[in-house]
Amino acid sequence: MTIDRDLMGQVYQCIITCPLSQSPKIPFVFSPNSSHRYALTTSISDISLSPFLIVGDRHYFCVDVVDTKPTERGILDENLDHVERFERDSLKEAGIPDLAFTYLTLTEYSPTVPELFDGWEDKNNHQEFVVITSHKEDQKLEDYFQNNNFKIAEVLPYLQKTAKLWKSFAKIDCCETLLRLDNLKVDLDGTLIIDKIYLDFPNDPPLLRQLVETWANLLGDSHDDYKSFITDLMIQIESGDIDDIQQLRSELQLLAQEIEMQSLLEQEEDKEGEEMIIIPGADELNELVNQFDFEESEIQDATQINNPSADDQPTIVLPMRLLSLTEVGLSDIGRKRGHNEDCFAIETNIQKKESPQGTYYNAKGFFVVCDGMGGHASGEVASAMAVKTLYNYFQKSWVDELPSAETIKDGILQANEVIYGANIEKGQTGSGRMGTTLVMTLIQGTKAVIAHVGDSRIYRVNRKWGLEQLTVDHSVAQAEIKHGIESDIAFARPDAFQLTQALGPRDNTFVNPDINFFDIKEDTLFVMCSDGLSDNDLLENHWETALLPLISSKANLDEGVAQIIDLGNQFNGHDNITCVLIRIKVQPNLEHQNAIFQS
Repeated sequence: MTIDRDLMGQVYQCIITCPLSQSPKIPFVFSPNSSHRYALTTSISDISLSPFLIVGDRHYFCVDVVDTKPTERGILDENLDHVERFERDSLKEAGIPDLAFTYLTLTEYSPTVPELFDGWEDKNNHQEFVVITSHKEDQKLEDYFQNNNFKIAEVLPYLQKTAKLWKSFAKIDCCETLLRLDNLKVDLDGTLIIDKIYLDFPNDPPLLRQLVETWANLLGDSHDDYKSFITDLMIQIESGDIDDIQQLRSELQLLAQEIEMQSLLEQEEDKEGEEMIIIPGADELNELVNQFDFEESEIQDATQINNPSADDQPTIVLPMRLLSLTEVGLSDIGRKRGHNEDCFAIETNIQKKESPQGTYYNAKGFFVVCDGMGGHASGEVASAMAVKTLYNYFQKSWVDELPSAETIKDGILQANEVIYGANIEKGQTGSGRMGTTLVMTLIQGTKAVIAHVGDSRIYRVNRKWGLEQLTVDHSVAQAEIKHGIESDIAFARPDAFQLTQALGPRDNTFVNPDINFFDIKEDTLFVMCSDGLSDNDLLENHWETALLPLISSKANLDEGVAQIIDLGNQFNGHDNITCVLIRIKVQPNLEHQNAIFQS
């Protein structure tokens, strides 16, 4: 017998845990007119319950209940008033059960993680109770995938979400939650939903391989590209190429970028451009353009946040050689955007060399970050077009030495022509045209060149000089400053942060990239990012803790870039966030020095 759901109102799950040595004692009754706070939705006998989980010396049960007094404060709310610190011991002292701690810790992942409504202890019977959202009516994720003919690009966000959750769940020992197929669901909007939390088994934490195996079971055999993708991940895990969750997330991100570039460019002709705000109108833009002298930016213009003692350090100039080059990139949608308009690309070619003085390397690296601008898919298309055009261009025009400034500029103008041509072909005018910013770094051995258009940035971090901003935003405020206006006045303008340059909206007359060359003479970390990360002086305020430690070869760049993205979401989060890190380690090249340096 059950109660008519129309009479019950909101249905919740009540999780009950007690020692293995006893059966659960259900304090609720089955009655539509119950005077108790919670009432059962169906007639049930204590002994007829079966546990859904057994961990250690406790088993866990679940029953459906309704709240008969929804306007009153629950026991959990009353007890939380007495909590001094959000720590397990403090919560326990306030009468909040351990099981509630897990749900409270994961509150930020709502609605994916069930919302906790109530929780209490029954010390007499050694029981704990939590009341959480019920998702009994939601569709299983496995059925959702197999009932729809999804492409891998539509499936990837769910895999990325579970990988992100895995990292947080591992900290509180509940990764088992993500390995139960019947525990993963979707709501009517297609949002990933977790039915309930499953604790990990003591001394036997789930393995990363098991997460990928769960993905394989979710996806089934409906697509060959699913099989090859999962198989490739499993091979990398078994070989040790992927041995932690950050590396797995990076692999997913690289695949997402590759698929995004291919699909967006294929569909671009079928999509109507949407209204977007990119740069000032023609008259204002012409006025601003006249303020530039179009000479190459001097390296002295770079903003420096220096080590105070750096100027006192002696300078010894020795030729350097490359010891190692390590790179990583990661992009995140942010907390307020509906889709990701950023795009990045990384390609490195590293050759190992050995000499009597030791082993060193010669490397060639291509790194691009673009921040597209526009509505719906337009910004995504522009950023992807720029990345693809530049990649193809330098595959042909870059051989043994770094390209010249003229060659680099020609490549950037070619990317502008491609996007601008697409705008013209679609009949888009003015602010309706799609566009993108650009930052690019090319590395050959211990030499580097950077180029940029727009307000995406490149920073350099080393132990001597600290953080240096190597690019100057192409914005109205910076144009005013270059024209002699004081900084405070320039940034007080309502259009201070509007771009004066971007790829795509205008023809090549309006595009003049800044290009600078560098010799890398000490261990260096290059940081390339979209403005979702650099806004509000985020890196200037946190570089010593977030960036400086990553110069060490012992630091894990995959973990580092993930933490930087998390930092960006914590303090900004209003925009897409993309970050590419390039760590270069060098040492003196003593092969051709005076014999006094020879060993």
